[in-house]
Amino acid sequence: MFYDFSELEHSDDLKIKLGFFHLSSCSGCQVVFLDMFEELADVLDTVELAYSNMLTKKREIPKLNIAFVEGAYCINYKNHTELLKEIYEKAGVIIATGACAAFGGIRRLSVGAQAPQPAHQAFIPITQVGFIQDKVKYAIPGCPPNPSLLYNFIIALLEVDKEFLEPFEFMAKSSKACGCDLIEEVVNKGLCAGCGTCSSACPTRAMEFNFLVQKPKLNPSTCVSCGSCLAACPQSFKVYPQPLYI
Repeated sequence: MFYDFSELEHSDDLKIKLGFFHLSSCSGCQVVFLDMFEELADVLDTVELAYSNMLTKKREIPKLNIAFVEGAYCINYKNHTELLKEIYEKAGVIIATGACAAFGGIRRLSVGAQAPQPAHQAFIPITQVGFIQDKVKYAIPGCPPNPSLLYNFIIALLEVDKEFLEPFEFMAKSSKACGCDLIEEVVNKGLCAGCGTCSSACPTRAMEFNFLVQKPKLNPSTCVSCGSCLAACPQSFKVYPQPLYI
C-alpha cells in the first residue's frame, strides 16, 4: 500500500509537511538530512520541515503528512511510548529511518534486548512496535543512511514511484537485516552473483569479499545489523519461484 497525498487536494496548504523524530540513537540520521539540505532545496516549494527536535524550535508536534523516525524504541521508557503515540496520531505515514529504527541496529547487541523482558533496558525497532505498525509503511536502511539514498527516497515518495519504493516497503515488514541474513537468504541459496556490492555498502567492514571463492564472507563480531548489505544486494529483493517436488 503506497502512500499518496490525496488529502492535500482538500487543504488550503498544499505543502507536504515532514517531521523528524529521535528515539534512542546517535542522531546521525538527522545529520544526514542536513547533509542533503542543498539538494532538498530544490523541492522546498513542495515540502515543509514542520517539526524536528534538532532543526526547529517547535515544542508541539503539528499535523504531519510524513514522520521520519530514527532510533530504537525502549519498551520500558515512558517518554518513548508517549512520543510514538503522538506521532501515530499526528502523522499520515511513519518511516523507520536508519538501522536502529528499521532493524534495531547496534541496539540489538544491548544486554537485555529481548522484548519479553521489560525489566531490562530492552530496545526494539519501531517496525516491531505493535500500536504503530499499520502506519510504518517504509524502512530506510543504513547506519546512517546515505544522503543520496535519503534524498532519492523523498523524491520517489513525492512522485509515488512504486518501483523505487517497493524494497523499502518490503524492509518495513521484514526482520532480515544483518549480514547473517544476507548469507542465509542470498549466498547460501545460490543467488549470489559475486558482485561485491554488499561488502562495498557495509559501514563497519563486517562484510568482506572472499576472492578465492568469489563470494562475500561475514565477521559477525563487527556486524551492527544496519541492513545496508541486504539493501544494496541486487539479488535480495528479486522474487524467485520455489521448486516443485513431485
